[in-house]
Amino acid sequence: MISLTLRSVQAIHAGLRGLGVDWLSSAEQGRLSAMTATRRRAQFIAGHWLARHCLAARAGGHWRDYALSAPDDAAPHILAMPERMASGDWYFSLSHSGDWLACAVARHPVGVDVECSHRPRNFQALNEWIHEPSDRPAETTPQEQQARFYAQWTLKEAWIKQVPPSMPRPRMKSIRFAACDAANSVAVVGQNPALTLAVYPATPASLQCEEAGLPPLEWTCWNHAADSLP
Repeated sequence: MISLTLRSVQAIHAGLRGLGVDWLSSAEQGRLSAMTATRRRAQFIAGHWLARHCLAARAGGHWRDYALSAPDDAAPHILAMPERMASGDWYFSLSHSGDWLACAVARHPVGVDVECSHRPRNFQALNEWIHEPSDRPAETTPQEQQARFYAQWTLKEAWIKQVPPSMPRPRMKSIRFAACDAANSVAVVGQNPALTLAVYPATPASLQCEEAGLPPLEWTCWNHAADSLP
């Protein structure tokens, strides 16, 4: 099972008021001290607290008993967890966009990506950046272009996030996804007019989703395209 939690950065900080940051590991505090943008600092603190909260909810123990890494160019991982809960492997993935945070926790490598998807963008140019020419979508309505772009973008980001750091980081253009039925799903995408998120690997049956304060998400299933990476 994969536990997926969506929370507001602002709401998390309201609950953390007066807590300070001494609960962050030395690696996290070092990373935080290098951040100058107020918004990015707020996202970092809220995200690393949310990861601890979600890990404690799934793996057990108190959230303060977890220590996380904070690399500049890779996803964070667990440095320490309660000894009595340390049997077996646990993994988590974090993503933030605007005021929203997403955290996925599982017993296997997992990737999550969330994007605020309500603002218009040059989707034709963006599709040229993330797709090979043969895989670029046919002309559709602006609404369909927007929904397809964000689905593909978050899928590719979620896939990249679950790749072990020992492996070379893949190119976005090398990964191709196609919509499928639930029986063949390797990833899921949730969308509403304001937000898109993807979880990889996941099926509708394996996902436990907690959406705090969000309008309902419409979920779709995806698989690798036939000639894409496994």
